[in-house]
Amino acid sequence: MAIDDTLEQHIRAEFIDEARDITNEIDVMLGNVRSDLVPQGEAIQAMRRHFHNLRIGARSVGLMAADVILHQMADYVDGVDQIGDRELDGLQAFTDLLRITLDTVQDETPAPSLREVVRQLPTVRTFDVNDIKLLDIVILLVSPQRSAGRIVERELMACGYRVVNVSKSFEALEMAVRLKPDLVIASAMLDELSGIDLACAILAMPTTQDIPFALLTSFGWGDPSLEGLPTRAAIIRKGGHFGDDLAEALSRFSIT
Repeated sequence: MAIDDTLEQHIRAEFIDEARDITNEIDVMLGNVRSDLVPQGEAIQAMRRHFHNLRIGARSVGLMAADVILHQMADYVDGVDQIGDRELDGLQAFTDLLRITLDTVQDETPAPSLREVVRQLPTVRTFDVNDIKLLDIVILLVSPQRSAGRIVERELMACGYRVVNVSKSFEALEMAVRLKPDLVIASAMLDELSGIDLACAILAMPTTQDIPFALLTSFGWGDPSLEGLPTRAAIIRKGGHFGDDLAEALSRFSIT
């Protein structure tokens, strides 16, 4: 075995050991919150630090499934100071799934697909979906602004779709390749790449060219700002046209 491979395996094993320790610590923390033994705000801040640090480690050793779980865990407690029993149950489910994922990597057993991992994730805290049947349809939402992303996310979840959120264009490209979502919805304004750049990339690469793409924008077809957007893409206008445009895009791509 090459030295580089041995070193990589050693680094990955170290990360898994550390992640397991932190996962156990989160278990204890969740139990303490339930028992009112620690202030909720203090526990939430500690969990956010853990999620952030573990995500860095997971990405550095190429554990995409763990990264997605941790990303959604962070999203679960984003912007809250208090969590109730439902959120605690959700975070416990996340933690259990993370532990299983880490065990799969260490035991070198066949790993589930990223899509299968997403199907097992709890629904996000920000929307009550108790009476909604979740479908096997995964939508990748790319939005640098949490508030704007939440609005779209709520609409999609109301339809029963599973939503994976990312905020960076290059992260979205990687996720599109690995996750193979049923639809990508991206804001027009992102970062180094615009939403139009992202559309061109995803719809041009052989591995992702069949993934439907919709651009979230303030403008309609024919506006100069949309020059370069592939005609295969759909547009979803913000504001009063949002609901109709979303429904039209979902119908156009036969996403039901």
